[in-house]
Amino acid sequence: MTMTLADRLILARRESGYDDTKPAAEKAGITPSALYQLESGKTKSLHGGTAVQLAKVYPGFRIEWLIAGEGPMRAGEHSAQVHVSAGETPAGYVRLPLLSMEGEMGVGAINDDPPEVVQHLDVAEWWARQNLPHSLDRVRIITARGDSMAGVINHGDVVFVDAEAPYYDGEGIYVFNWQGRALIKRLAPNLRSGNLQILSANNSAYPPEDVPPGEIDQLHIAGRVLAWLTLKRF
Repeated sequence: MTMTLADRLILARRESGYDDTKPAAEKAGITPSALYQLESGKTKSLHGGTAVQLAKVYPGFRIEWLIAGEGPMRAGEHSAQVHVSAGETPAGYVRLPLLSMEGEMGVGAINDDPPEVVQHLDVAEWWARQNLPHSLDRVRIITARGDSMAGVINHGDVVFVDAEAPYYDGEGIYVFNWQGRALIKRLAPNLRSGNLQILSANNSAYPPEDVPPGEIDQLHIAGRVLAWLTLKRF
């Protein structure tokens, strides 16, 4: 059954933590009566400044969905609307390069050759602006392989990497080469030993590895992971 504008706005308000229209309207900077008219169905369309203000108050919901019920309902990593480019970039999308390298999430894959751009992906611009750096020229995309980060980044996920952060900048998930192995793992300091640790989400199968200070020069960081898309299977 297709949801009406009123249905969408009521759902978004309640799931955003507002039981009544008045506090939601006040937070959005519109009159309670205006929101009541929308939710009662007396006002049939949502547009302009009202749509923008409500989208700020209901941040988990896409403005396109609130207005017209189009596309995914929720904003976030699973609604980026990515597709392989063919010809010109569609309106509302930005084009990002997909590299030939694959980030290994297991024992590691030997990967000594510099990666090449094999194709491009077009990503919905609203999602890119929301989840990636303002300078999208620095973003590259790779495909994840393996199971060591299962539950966080899964096999086959599309991974967005900040290629202009080729250095350790605090605990986080990085794409790096360690002893000839191309990996996607978490890097974090070991406060007891002073070493840098390579950590997997699936730590029962892939225990932590320490990088001693004397071997740091063998760890070559390609970039920091910004976001990823997971394919849901049913």
